[in-house]
Amino acid sequence: MYTIKQASKLSGVPEASLRAWERRYAVVAPRRSESGYRIYDDEAVAAATAMRLLVEAGWAPVEAARAVKEGTRPRVAPANRPPRAPATTRAAGPAAAGDPAPGWAGAVASMQLFLTSSASLDTAGIESSLDQGFALGSFEHVVDSWLFPTLEALGEGWARGEIDIAGEHAASHAVHRRLSAAFQAAGSRSRGPSVVVGLPPGGKHELGALAFATAARRRGFDVLYLGADVPEASWQAAVRTRSARAAVMAVVTAADRLRAVPAAVRLLAGNPGLAVAGGGAFGERLAAGVHTLGPTIAAGADQLDDLLHPRAP
Repeated sequence: MYTIKQASKLSGVPEASLRAWERRYAVVAPRRSESGYRIYDDEAVAAATAMRLLVEAGWAPVEAARAVKEGTRPRVAPANRPPRAPATTRAAGPAAAGDPAPGWAGAVASMQLFLTSSASLDTAGIESSLDQGFALGSFEHVVDSWLFPTLEALGEGWARGEIDIAGEHAASHAVHRRLSAAFQAAGSRSRGPSVVVGLPPGGKHELGALAFATAARRRGFDVLYLGADVPEASWQAAVRTRSARAAVMAVVTAADRLRAVPAAVRLLAGNPGLAVAGGGAFGERLAAGVHTLGPTIAAGADQLDDLLHPRAP
């Protein structure tokens, strides 16, 4: 079962559109939790995905909704833009009529395996789900479209009491190990400008920062990853010792932001020519002169590339 936020990410349909399609066309009929929140099952997400593909192919929404509800929709290839849900080639076997998107079922199944394995402390199942998830596409695509939504679902499951803190920790450490291995594997490409990546003083949630550091390393940057809870003096020492051209600070929480702002300001003041950037949920507009990286790992890495390799006008 999925919240509307999770259903939106899996189907590629904005939350507002999901509500509108429910109200206008009854193409999805989510249940309600005891608190009144919409809850979507696999069939509802599949229906929303199928309708999105038909609308993108040029169908009128009312006709698309009718075809989805009546089961008469044809198989439609995704439009020429990456869908929000992970997409890759499915295992052997022809696609059935009305199949929502290649790889969609595998993406949902691997997410569900991750969550159920976390709840039951099944470490083998967690590792298997990560194997499946990371086989869905490129590192950046998997992280943005599958891993982060899956981790959000993990946190929501813990908040609802469905997953114990032990399961949440076991799953998070498994993800950390997987990201660390990807970071190491990308090391042979590190030939470009030196970049320092880490969290501000007191910052603890480092999976996003590690994923970004890996993406930057995959683009050829010489990345020094500092990890969590980096004191201001250590940021300064790392930047100067490595002659870094950029420092990227992951700001995940509001408390992180309170410590990130002065650290970023002092990095700028003490290191002329250094590009300082913030990323994460609270990394926007840290201070004058500090760049804000894009909302996804791929977009942020591309933006860093543009900062350090400006294109001719």
